[in-house]
Amino acid sequence: YVIVVEHDLSVLDYLSDYICVLYGVPSVYGVVTLPFSVKEGINVFLDGFVPTENLRFRETSLVFKFLETMDSSFKSATAGLLSYPALSKKYDHFELEATAGEFGNSEIIVMLGENGTGKTTFIRKLSEYFNPPQESITRLTVSYKPQKISPRSEESVKTMLYTKINDSMNNAQFYTDVVKPLQLEQIFDQIVTVTSFDLG
Repeated sequence: YVIVVEHDLSVLDYLSDYICVLYGVPSVYGVVTLPFSVKEGINVFLDGFVPTENLRFRETSLVFKFLETMDSSFKSATAGLLSYPALSKKYDHFELEATAGEFGNSEIIVMLGENGTGKTTFIRKLSEYFNPPQESITRLTVSYKPQKISPRSEESVKTMLYTKINDSMNNAQFYTDVVKPLQLEQIFDQIVTVTSFDLG
């Protein structure tokens, strides 16, 4: 058996034979459902309701609304197309060669590949291209989550958040849109190094 913990639904659909849905309350309890078929499991997660147990674990369903694909002329006029040249990076045992490309402001592009194929290196090169160290103006904010996060802070979650993102934590809109929905207040007193999920 291979057990995969995955948050990306498209990757989950591609990899899985069966799906168990996990739900619960932070620092209180966690529940793992019996296995569902892939389609059924994803729909249970999106709906927030487990039909086999007649149990609703989320008040609202998650609904995705799809827009029709825009043609390139409309996209370039409205979405602010960004382009980059061919990029390369050479290490002792690895070399990345990326052809020139472009993407729009509201576009979501998924990069799939085995470990060590250059996904993170490519993102770093994009960041360097759009934000050269010698320039003081940021043309494009690029951020990425490292594959492995190893928090070393012995502070509480609350202290770390107020230290790292103080302005955001003191912003009422951020608190309403992020802190409350993620129920972060329930783990404020936990030490970062012993939390059961990543706080990247």
